[in-house]
Amino acid sequence: MEISRENLPEPLHNALRNYVYDVISCMHEVYHDLGNGLPEYVYQEALMIELQHKGFNPIREYIHHPVYKGKELKAVIRMDIMIPGERGNVIIECKAIEKLSGNERNQVYGYLRGTGFPIALLVNFGSNIKAEIERYYYKDGVVRAF
Repeated sequence: MEISRENLPEPLHNALRNYVYDVISCMHEVYHDLGNGLPEYVYQEALMIELQHKGFNPIREYIHHPVYKGKELKAVIRMDIMIPGERGNVIIECKAIEKLSGNERNQVYGYLRGTGFPIALLVNFGSNIKAEIERYYYKDGVVRAF
């Protein structure tokens, strides 16, 4: 899998941002209300409530069986939250740590590759200033931030 530093074409970039805008507003609402310093599972539960309140149908602890050489594996990828969508499923990975690192990003990249889903949001509720949110787009084996 390739991690691209190349910018997405502006129309695609804008379309993706618009697609996840309401989801990101839910993340900000949770952080605004709860602040930082709580365990990750508290933020997950609060985010589920906020997403449902905004009309989404999120699935918590979403399980996906990856495929290897055309065969579905018994092993599973367990994502914090997945939101099914007409234009592509959105993976949400929640953290409550001081700062995001390559480990958390690599986990999200693996989820994108393992599922083939096009969009992932990595949110860190552990930051002191505001929720740290990273957006990723996956297509044709390449991950790009947007």
